[in-house]
Amino acid sequence: MSETDELVFETTLDAPPEKVWRALTVPEYLDRWLDKPEYAEVERITADEPNSVTFRLRERDAQGVQTDVSFVTFELTPRDDGGTWFRLTHRPAAVPAAANNNETQTAMLMRAA
Repeated sequence: MSETDELVFETTLDAPPEKVWRALTVPEYLDRWLDKPEYAEVERITADEPNSVTFRLRERDAQGVQTDVSFVTFELTPRDDGGTWFRLTHRPAAVPAAANNNETQTAMLMRAA
């Protein structure tokens, strides 16, 4: 996976980081503004309150077959004016390389038991 596979969005928000954190981590608030695909499952996998939170997004087709997995990370930084510097990174899940992969990327090593 290359860095070009990531989507990054950065902006400033007028709300303080604590309020943004609640919007990202309280399920009722998250459901109000997160426009997830109809057959998607969102699962929080890491959180460093109140700095960052990462979700796994599993998309499925109408028959329930998984079609895509990605990760969405929100990073929050307090600003001097009381607002928040907001960074969203959406990246596809990395697929492990085969043990016999000849590419220069990190190869997975396998060991027989």
